[in-house]
Amino acid sequence: MGRDAVQQLFDRWMNDATFREEVRRDPAGAARTAGLDLDPSELAALQSSDWSLSDEELTARVSKSAAASHLS
Repeated sequence: MGRDAVQQLFDRWMNDATFREEVRRDPAGAARTAGLDLDPSELAALQSSDWSLSDEELTARVSKSAAASHLS
């Protein structure tokens, strides 16, 4: 998945409560439905995330990841 797709995932997570719930239920399926093509390592990272955290905690993590991806 390229940087643009990662940014789309972050943006959608931050702005779409329905997408957040879809990701909680089925992370890989939500990414596929959103048209995001994940490579195996990205898919593994998405699936291994702790989706039981609150929206606030997950949003903070997504924000930190987005900031880090802009630096690399």
